[in-house]
Amino acid sequence: MNALFKVDSSGLLGSKLKKRIGLKMKNVLSGISEIEKFTGLNYPNYYIEPVLTVTVSQNNADGIGVLYARTIPVEKLGRVEIVVQLTAPLLLYSTKATMRLVLAHEFLHYLELVRNFSRGLVSSQLASDSIFEEEYMDSTRAVEPSKVFKNKKIVRELDTKMKNGLSDDKLNEKCKVNWIETGLPMARIPMGRNQVKVSMESVLKSSFDPQVAKFVSELQ
Repeated sequence: MNALFKVDSSGLLGSKLKKRIGLKMKNVLSGISEIEKFTGLNYPNYYIEPVLTVTVSQNNADGIGVLYARTIPVEKLGRVEIVVQLTAPLLLYSTKATMRLVLAHEFLHYLELVRNFSRGLVSSQLASDSIFEEEYMDSTRAVEPSKVFKNKKIVRELDTKMKNGLSDDKLNEKCKVNWIETGLPMARIPMGRNQVKVSMESVLKSSFDPQVAKFVSELQ
């Protein structure tokens, strides 16, 4: 998969911004390389989303929540493929260390989805009404870092910095000033609507990376 296919074809971003996004791909490639070295597993397909998705709580009391990255099951030709979506603002404004952390966190979601789908589990996830609840629930939908990563530093960072959602004030401020306030493309979704529906039939017809499937089947 060409990770930049949506950026390249987007009419919402200027050529200079597209070039800057392309130059930042080196941080993504570096982060994925490290994760694969730490785990001995292949990273799933991923792509860069040129639109920033934000969530808004029902009463707006919590402000907005920015979804810098998501791990999404996609139905394709009657089967399910799990892909990681990284947003353009994440590439543009995050540090190399933050990028690696986000990639690692999404990898844990990927493993959890492979585990559930391999068991035929397609149960609905509860919707949440506040950003705090959404962040907490996000942390419960992933495999525990210590069961996956051989590197103690990244396990510690995932446990401390990603436990209740990504907390990076510098990234948030840069995204606010350089993306949101300048009117670059965004999509707003109500809190609790950050869900994807897949059919049981598609799940049962699907197959996943054999090494990944074997790894998650052996998790306690």
